[in-house]
Amino acid sequence: MMEFRKLKIKTKLIVVVLLTSTIGLLFTGAGVLTLDRVKQKEILAEEMSILARVIASRSAAALSFRDQARAKDNLTSLLVRESVEFACMYDMNRIVFASVQRNSEVTAACPDQPREPGEYFYEGYLEAYQSIDLNGLAIGSVMVRTSLIDLDRRLQSQLLVSVGILGLSLITAFLMTQSLQRAIYKPIVDLGDVANKITEHNNFSIRASTTNKDEVGDAINAFNSMLNKIEADKEELTRLAYYDPLTKLANRRMFSERLVFALENARRSGERMGLIFLDLDKFKVVNDELGHDIGDLLLKSAAKRLEAALPANATAFRLGGDEFTVLQVGVVEKDLEDTAQAILKEFAEPLILAGKQLSISSSIGIALSDGNDNVSSIMKSADIALYQAKDAGRSNYKIFGES
Repeated sequence: MMEFRKLKIKTKLIVVVLLTSTIGLLFTGAGVLTLDRVKQKEILAEEMSILARVIASRSAAALSFRDQARAKDNLTSLLVRESVEFACMYDMNRIVFASVQRNSEVTAACPDQPREPGEYFYEGYLEAYQSIDLNGLAIGSVMVRTSLIDLDRRLQSQLLVSVGILGLSLITAFLMTQSLQRAIYKPIVDLGDVANKITEHNNFSIRASTTNKDEVGDAINAFNSMLNKIEADKEELTRLAYYDPLTKLANRRMFSERLVFALENARRSGERMGLIFLDLDKFKVVNDELGHDIGDLLLKSAAKRLEAALPANATAFRLGGDEFTVLQVGVVEKDLEDTAQAILKEFAEPLILAGKQLSISSSIGIALSDGNDNVSSIMKSADIALYQAKDAGRSNYKIFGES
């Protein structure tokens, strides 16, 4: 498979066409041969059944009078068919009464006991059993064994013809592919060249051209439409990458980048920075009892109140669910306390959502750093402070490191 991927598209097309043609023809040929084999076996079984019935009806008198010579003559008539190997006649005691065989040098191996009337296929031969009836009473049975050599010869001939047809079909497919493949692969190659130019020059104004009206042409037109949208929506893509679509706050991705920058800036400048973690108290209860629509409205209102409470040197982010963070730079501990109190005050006013009055509160955890923390350590510190605030009764704040 890896070697196939390295092939040129021109060669791949030839391989695919020849491979699919081969598989299709093989399955078709196998299906036809199998069906023919089944039908021929059905025909053979029907023929042997008819022969066995004829012999059975002709042998009723011979068997009833124990005329073994007459019975043997009746069985001998079956040998007119070349595929019949031998035939046996059983009396009413299920004992062999008479038998004939084609090859006199080999003793006919009549089965010790006859089977129920019907046709039975074995490996390489068919046995047909038919009861001998006299006045509606079964007085014995006839068994005819015939080889499947005629069917095997027919199958061999069909296989030879099928191989010839397969070879001729593959040659025809190869010649047709040679003449048609350029119309198929050239637009794809040209499209790849355009994509490489766009990547190399970072120029989304380049477009691919085509005169194809097929799926390849549709793909090229779709590619050009995609370029149009990328070119027109660069700003929108950036916004989607860095902002939460529900609350319009900056998202976790921007938070991660800003936190790294804030720590590096604090380390270089000597100023301290603060990280605030907060979540909404009992938000899950509101979500479960009033539904996700009310929960979404609550999150949007909380985001607006959070932004309204922040000073100019602070930025709010939504990490997900009811989890929010705030980054505040160039601060002392008193600045962070003021921000936390402003948030709690802003959240103290009840909300009216969809005709329902809701009270909202928040638990806040604060961590202060001089830049010597890493991302993991300062987030862990703020998270610990947040859970300390929850344990203290919610709707309050805790600063990491304070008792």
